[in-house]
Amino acid sequence: MIKIIKYNEIDFDRYSRFLEKAIQNTDYADYQFLDIVSNRQWFLLVYGNYEAIMPVSYLRKYGFTFILMPKLCQQLGVFSENDDPKINQKFYDFLDQNFLVAIYAFNGDNQFSQHVQKKTSYLIQKNDYSIVKKNYSSHRRRNVRIIGDLVGNIKVKNDWQEIDKSFFLKNIKGTFKEADNRHYFQIFEKLLENKIGQLRILEFKNNVQSFVYLYEGKNRRYLSLFINRFPQINPNFPSIMIDQCLQEFIDDKDFDFMGSEIENVAKFNERFGSFSYPYPLLSNNKFTLLKKLWKKYRIITNFAP
Repeated sequence: MIKIIKYNEIDFDRYSRFLEKAIQNTDYADYQFLDIVSNRQWFLLVYGNYEAIMPVSYLRKYGFTFILMPKLCQQLGVFSENDDPKINQKFYDFLDQNFLVAIYAFNGDNQFSQHVQKKTSYLIQKNDYSIVKKNYSSHRRRNVRIIGDLVGNIKVKNDWQEIDKSFFLKNIKGTFKEADNRHYFQIFEKLLENKIGQLRILEFKNNVQSFVYLYEGKNRRYLSLFINRFPQINPNFPSIMIDQCLQEFIDDKDFDFMGSEIENVAKFNERFGSFSYPYPLLSNNKFTLLKKLWKKYRIITNFAP
């Protein structure tokens, strides 16, 4: 049996202890991170007597509750001491049958008893930087060289208070509204204020060209935000930015690019020697959601996490 635990009913100490015992990658499920990126709009599904749990983020719109992944959060899913495909499938079906799911991404470690949708992420496993760099493509090794006019003019900074908000709002990609851009910046600022994650800024001749925000989990760092100046002065700056991060960080934790279904971005990731891995997904298009809304509106309107 699966039950719903509303946010204000969650025992966060118990929740955190449970995650420590889970065999899946629990980084995105950390409640402090989840509170910020979802604005505390999440609840918990619990199977049996805490045999397995699943945090679920939601958004209220038009008076209804839609299940949606929070910004900067790629995967959540089922957490347990033993990953059981049958139990995972019960969570999947429960979510699908009882809620309006726009998109919910399960954990890359979750297995299912039935076929489910999947997306792809890209990972570089921790190692000595010199070994990691040998796995770059020859093209990428050329891209990251600091030569010519770059010598003495490239700086990497980590003071988030120096970030130019106008640069962020002007150059962030993948959003459709200015309000979304501002929302991303507010989340990003709050994470850094709470010392969650790492920021690196690449400057050329004292002008910001690129910056990354790396969410830091127990075993991985995630490329949560990657913003580059447009138009680019030098097309190699994005590669140099990632290479600088790998030089600094790859020896102690894996580096997750957070994937992409866009071919050019996928190739960019692969040229750093990353390998792809799948993670399960439950998603519905607007037409399907409208049909579900018509059939299930009573359940949705009665639920108030």
